[in-house]
Amino acid sequence: MPSEGRTGVVIPVPEAQELLASVASRHPEAVRPGVPAHISVLYPFLRQLDDEVVAALRELFAGRSAFPVRFAECRHRGGFVHLRPSPDDQLRALTAEAMRRWPDVPPYEGKYEPEPHLTLATNVPDDTATAIVREVAAELPVAAELSEAWLVVFDGERWTRRERFAFGDGAT
Repeated sequence: MPSEGRTGVVIPVPEAQELLASVASRHPEAVRPGVPAHISVLYPFLRQLDDEVVAALRELFAGRSAFPVRFAECRHRGGFVHLRPSPDDQLRALTAEAMRRWPDVPPYEGKYEPEPHLTLATNVPDDTATAIVREVAAELPVAAELSEAWLVVFDGERWTRRERFAFGDGAT
């Protein structure tokens, strides 16, 4: 469970929300409650947010255009189950640019290599992870148009969207 004040920069994937809800209905212990389907750009992010940080994020996303991805592959590594987006080159470039702008904020606190993914389950037994992969296969592929990013903040109970950054225009 994240601590209060934890932040993240994510790309929501509403097209995958039904799939995430399907997993949650069969395996409620596997899905983080209140967390919408998303791809992380930079998590955890800064604890201290100000107008300068928001402006830098707005600039980062204003230079992007919406782009399509498909989720046709579900994988698991231990108790972590995720979908792989394809193509992922624009997502990798976006994370790399965010890492250049905030070099003191390594993705996942430097514990894991940043690979674009959409989390379906965490901390589940291996047999549950295998079952989720098998069940999800019947619901794939999922096509999505990625068109915005969110700055989210954990208030101790739930994640809330603090800012929205539309790709290409910087509007909130």
